[in-house]
Amino acid sequence: MTAAPDAPTDRPAPTHLCRTSVLAAMFAVPVCCPPMGLLACIAGAVALRQIRHDAALHGRGLAWAAIGVGAISAVLMSWALWTNGLGTLWAGPNPPMQALMRADAAAMPEHWSGPAAVLPDADLAAFAEQLTSRYGAFSHARASELRRTPLEQSGRNPVVSVPITLVFERQRVEADLGLQRFDPDSGSVVMRWRSLRVIDAARGDLLFPPGEPAPPELPQVPDPAASPGPRAPLR
Repeated sequence: MTAAPDAPTDRPAPTHLCRTSVLAAMFAVPVCCPPMGLLACIAGAVALRQIRHDAALHGRGLAWAAIGVGAISAVLMSWALWTNGLGTLWAGPNPPMQALMRADAAAMPEHWSGPAAVLPDADLAAFAEQLTSRYGAFSHARASELRRTPLEQSGRNPVVSVPITLVFERQRVEADLGLQRFDPDSGSVVMRWRSLRVIDAARGDLLFPPGEPAPPELPQVPDPAASPGPRAPLR
């Protein structure tokens, strides 16, 4: 009696590892880089599609592992970067200046570090009044269009300068915001604004907070008369 032939199978056994699964796993390895985590998710999804349509390919588990690791690392590292300074840079200079000009002591620790974060309302109001008496009601702050942030600022300095423009009712003025990157004693990341220099060659610079070293010097401010934009009172 002859043995019965094996029943035919609908799908042959896979013989090749999907290269896209391997690529997805490679993208998932640098867990501290959110963009690589996103690439791992995309490559893993592509690999699953290829495996589903090609019976000769295997590596479904590797693709799913890359997707899981990539998604978790992208979410966790994005949150860590946001809470450790990315949010401060993304929001820009307007939120800390609004808190200062409102003399809102309760909101200052959210944006400022050092002495500026613990000043009472009266001290904040006194500095805000100095600015208001010179330039009129405060409108908003923005990144400077006249100066750029030098990339060559020392990596050993815990505070670096970020050039900004303050827009008031009667005048626009250039200023430097000192960004504290880390605590020099503990080395921990801070990423909060620490000091302010309002640049006024005619009436003298204003420094905030009292007794705090000014932000590091940046290149000379261009002549405002040569700056673009209207010179009429700003509202």
